[in-house]
Amino acid sequence: MFMQLLEEIIPNYKDRITFYKVDIDKEIDLANIFQVRGIPHFVTISKDGGVSPGSGALNKETLKYFLEGLLLK
Repeated sequence: MFMQLLEEIIPNYKDRITFYKVDIDKEIDLANIFQVRGIPHFVTISKDGGVSPGSGALNKETLKYFLEGLLLK
């Protein structure tokens, strides 16, 4: 369900935010680096390389608020 929400919202941000989908069953090392303990899980990485802790599924309004906040940084 969260992926469907992302697919709906991503086009609104495609020119300003880069999104990546990772198969954690295939990318085990990457999942360990970002301490993925469950799915859904997302991590943000700023332009300067700063990493924000991952989070689980969000509802549409919270996700939009979160993404807009990233753009203000």
